[in-house]
Amino acid sequence: MRRDDFDRLAAEHVLGLLEGEERGVADNLLASDGDFRNLVELWRQRFSAWDETADELPAGDALWARIESSVSAAPVAAPRASAASRPASPGVLERIWESLSFWRTVGLAGAAAALLMGLGMGFFAIKASRQPVMIAVLLNDANQPGAVLSTFEDGRMELVPLGDMTIPHNHSVQVWTFPDPAGPPVSVGVLRAARTARMTMDDLPQPHSNQLFTISVEPLAGSPTGLPTGPVVMKGTASAAL
Repeated sequence: MRRDDFDRLAAEHVLGLLEGEERGVADNLLASDGDFRNLVELWRQRFSAWDETADELPAGDALWARIESSVSAAPVAAPRASAASRPASPGVLERIWESLSFWRTVGLAGAAAALLMGLGMGFFAIKASRQPVMIAVLLNDANQPGAVLSTFEDGRMELVPLGDMTIPHNHSVQVWTFPDPAGPPVSVGVLRAARTARMTMDDLPQPHSNQLFTISVEPLAGSPTGLPTGPVVMKGTASAAL
């Protein structure tokens, strides 16, 4: 296996993109090849900064409305039995039944449980919105991983360069994708600096497995034709994030 293939295999192993035979090859190399283990650790360190790029998201109005609704629906104490129907010496269960402090405690506990449930649902909803749906490792001309592209369920897309991505003077790079494998490429965004960039794919269908993404060099304002006009410097296909 060539060094380039080792690099790609290690990077995609760290991202959790390997499946089938390639996953088995990576597992065997991890168990038997010290150089491959070192390469995997190197990619883990490179990707560690990427884990910290997600912005903090406040709870939205819909979540707070759900919490308030849950709190207002807290259990209410059942009506007490009439004095005529009570025995002269109430038992323990009846004293509990008639205890205002007991039912106040139960009501507060129910409200707290509902609040925690609402907060928990909101937490997992926010956490899920931060997890990518698809990930593509884009390889450069030397077949080295040059950038990682992530797509999210809400239409966001994030591109993270993994090293020096040189952009010629008075030029930009443009990100393209192929929603239809048999159709033309569609522009996702234009970058004028080699840094982490966030774009949107609101007008495009959700990316699918093996969808192709490419980056080409274009004039400063982007392609004048709506199609790539300069050389393609990176490309890669998307895989479902695990």
